[in-house]
Amino acid sequence: MILASNYDEIDFDALYKAQKAKSSFGKKLAEHWDKKAPSFSEGVMKSAYARDFLSRVDFSGASTLLDFACGAGALSIAAADKMERIYGFDFSPKMLEFAEKNAQAYGAKNIKFAQKAFEDDWSDVPTCDLVFASRCLEVDDLKPVLLKLLSKTKKALYITFKVGSFVDERILQALGRVVQKRPDFVYLINILFQMGYLPSLSYIKAPCHGGAPSSAEEFVQRIRWMLGGEISSAEEARLAEYFNDGKCDEQQEFMHWAFVRVDV
Repeated sequence: MILASNYDEIDFDALYKAQKAKSSFGKKLAEHWDKKAPSFSEGVMKSAYARDFLSRVDFSGASTLLDFACGAGALSIAAADKMERIYGFDFSPKMLEFAEKNAQAYGAKNIKFAQKAFEDDWSDVPTCDLVFASRCLEVDDLKPVLLKLLSKTKKALYITFKVGSFVDERILQALGRVVQKRPDFVYLINILFQMGYLPSLSYIKAPCHGGAPSSAEEFVQRIRWMLGGEISSAEEARLAEYFNDGKCDEQQEFMHWAFVRVDV
């Protein structure tokens, strides 16, 4: 008989919920993404992240794709020539509006977009060969969402999840604020393992959306968006000084994402 390891006593689902609850980062609602939609849509088919993501997907033997939290449609549209049918869902009406326009512009006629959130009833969400959940799992309770996604997966679920903090430690030091991090991919991997899956893991290094900030004002706006909350005038001044002193190096212009594949 094999005895249990000491890590079997760890409840990673409970740890995730506890860390998420105390995180300093604000929750982004549909209306926040509605405002962000125009800038996200601008580079929908120029995304190095989307190209890297799709290069890691095994499309063999698959004909249907569910792209949940599809945003402006970058992954769905880029995969359209590989699939017979694609279903894209997002909770932001404006994102879906741009996704429809982008699909039409690029001649992707096999995609159906509809509004849906993780918290909604999924009885009308189709089960597909492949399921994408790209950069979207910053939810309060991860395990129920994973169960929903896996219930709609015939072959493989592909997830990307942030590695580390959304804001560089040096920027937080310049901001002068103590920040509780969001739970990152380590929780995801271990929750999946404790659910009985053997997720595979690799990493995507992708440029930050929009490239390097061109002004102190743009830099401050980005940090405000990443933190998901208000920044005081004193904090704005410190961030502007950080930017104007040339301390934003190339490393801070990239983000690392854990690319996770789950076979079912």
